[in-house]
Amino acid sequence: MKFTKYIKDKIYYILTFSIYIILISIYLKAMETEIPAIIIVIAISTIFFCAGFIISYLKSNKYLKDIDKMMDNLTEKYLITEIMPKPSRAERLAYYRILKKANKSMLENISIIKQQQKDYKEYIESWVHEIKIPITSVKLLCENNKSDITTKIDEEIEEINNFVEQALFYARMDQVSNDFMIKNINLNNVIKNVLARNKKIMIQNNMKVELNNVNTNCYTDEKWLEFIINQIIQNAIKYRKEKNANIIITISENKENVILNIKDNGIGIKTSEIDRIFDKGFTGTNGRNQKKSTGIGLYLCKRLCQEIGMEIEANSKENEFTEIKIIIPRNKKIDEK
Repeated sequence: MKFTKYIKDKIYYILTFSIYIILISIYLKAMETEIPAIIIVIAISTIFFCAGFIISYLKSNKYLKDIDKMMDNLTEKYLITEIMPKPSRAERLAYYRILKKANKSMLENISIIKQQQKDYKEYIESWVHEIKIPITSVKLLCENNKSDITTKIDEEIEEINNFVEQALFYARMDQVSNDFMIKNINLNNVIKNVLARNKKIMIQNNMKVELNNVNTNCYTDEKWLEFIINQIIQNAIKYRKEKNANIIITISENKENVILNIKDNGIGIKTSEIDRIFDKGFTGTNGRNQKKSTGIGLYLCKRLCQEIGMEIEANSKENEFTEIKIIIPRNKKIDEK
């Protein structure tokens, strides 16, 4: 706190003291006190007032600096009233008690909101598991009663299944650190699982897939990586070209990382939009034209990669290709997070 600011805050005290000095001077003069004596009285009074004023400022400034330092070192800054020293001055003590009451009310509300969020997430997870039962049943019906109509239904059901899966992973986003399991996995198995899930729709749309050097091992969470790859493959299918659509999946390695490269020859992404495709809710021109994009899939991919120690990058040229790179650590270092 600046000294000039403190003076402004205490201006009424200064004015009161000034009036006191004027009145005592008038009184002493009326009592025929000699001028040197009046000056001494005024000087002594002023010295004591200034000394008390400066001491009060130094104590207040130190108190505020200590609190400010505590705030800087506190992660959850709203808990400042729980650790700040209890003031001795009546005015500060009144403010302190008001802050304590406000903080208690806020913590109670936060607790209620957290419980509501927990209940909602548990409901979403339960709903996802329940909704997958009829989805699986419909897919089996389509499989056992093949026709042009059931083929189309099966395609739409798979789209629904993808959105349901997004909802589940989104609900679990804040609990990733408690849910993932880092282990040595074979990327070939993960990629083939994803391709098997999308096999029918790819065949229906005459899409070809080329795999290059994918029989590689790395350390990551298999379930979360499969979800990420599936989102990218789904996008490649969604934004494919009408003819000769293909996806090329390649793995390269360096000393520290395994780099999974997924490249399609689809409609691509505008240069002005490429830096925003991982933003939450961003659909872009392609998404608005297709009317099927939620802007959540790639956002989830980015968040999941960050949580489990991977990186994800995108490169694209409109009407030519889109390339997504997933950079996975070769070793188990993210196990130590």
